[in-house]
Amino acid sequence: MLQPLGNKESNRVRVLVGMPTKEARGGINACEMPFIEALKRYGIEVSEEIYSYDDKPAHPAQRVARVLRTARRLRRRIRAERFDIIHLNTSFDLKAILRDVTVVFLLGGGQARIFLKFHGSDAHLLQKRHSLLGLVIHRMLARVDGVGILSSEERDRFVRARVTQTKLFIVKNAVEESRVERDPEFAKRWKIDAEFPALLFISRFIPAKGLIDVIRACRIVRDSGHQFTLLCVGDGPARREAEEEVSRAELQSNVRFLGFLDEKQANEFYANSSMLVFPTYHGEGFSMAIFQSVAAGLPIITTRIRAAADYLNEPANCLWVAPRSPAMLAEKITYLLNDTKLREAMGQNNRRLAAEFAPEVVVSEYIAIYNQLIERSSQRRAEE
Repeated sequence: MLQPLGNKESNRVRVLVGMPTKEARGGINACEMPFIEALKRYGIEVSEEIYSYDDKPAHPAQRVARVLRTARRLRRRIRAERFDIIHLNTSFDLKAILRDVTVVFLLGGGQARIFLKFHGSDAHLLQKRHSLLGLVIHRMLARVDGVGILSSEERDRFVRARVTQTKLFIVKNAVEESRVERDPEFAKRWKIDAEFPALLFISRFIPAKGLIDVIRACRIVRDSGHQFTLLCVGDGPARREAEEEVSRAELQSNVRFLGFLDEKQANEFYANSSMLVFPTYHGEGFSMAIFQSVAAGLPIITTRIRAAADYLNEPANCLWVAPRSPAMLAEKITYLLNDTKLREAMGQNNRRLAAEFAPEVVVSEYIAIYNQLIERSSQRRAEE
């Protein structure tokens, strides 16, 4: 457990966690709430503060004003209360970086140690070292105490960009154990043909997630004589194109678009599908779609990138597929449909693997990181 700092007011370690609004969709709320609850069970005093917002369109001037309000609110709070760690959930993309730069520079010089957790990273930003933006990014990273990244691939990119290696920590998302069992009424409730295998695609519908490739692969699988239902859970700007692709391929009887579902409903789909099909090109470092499938004991077909490459092995946990390759994806889907024993073995292996991402395990790793940040900061101040 974290070591007390000997503060006169309290010996309890206090962490302020910057979170998205409750309305924000995506994996951060899904993984950070179990993490926060586990921190509290370890005896850490945790407070939350809104740090990012839902992705509804907003005028640039509104975004700037919101960033400044967020930074000032955080500064007022850390000046009024004692926090040992400021843990900010963010991402390494242009919009988030502009917010983070503002916040970090306004918070600089306080007693609390700032830890940025990047839920995904844009590799192109790291290539701008010699630009004004690159200079600002490196100045910001120099001012924070620690940076959490979700895969070794991302860590290596930061190191090549000459970010101080001792500030970089590979971290995990917390994934709760799936307690949802297969439900014989599931297919009837969602009006799905129970006789056919259910292929699950669950994500925000953007081109980089590979939904169009999944639909094109499904046409090949259908034409080879296999029966199945593709369940498309989520929504986003690529939905219209996906629906048009289904129409062109005459797959209307094989594909269901179910829209965005809350976490409880989504868990039903993880528990009752035959496999996850997720040929993402890039994106978040630790895909919650993949690792919630792991927790549910679901066989997986995905691309060998980021955290998936760190923790999954073929064929124990998944089958790898190249991005932008519907033909290869169709081959892997067909292979898995034809091999019941492999699907069962993958499911069992993935349930065992899920123990590595249990909230208590993840929190113990974070506590070790927090301790390092506190110790380093104390040593620096002693030397000064």
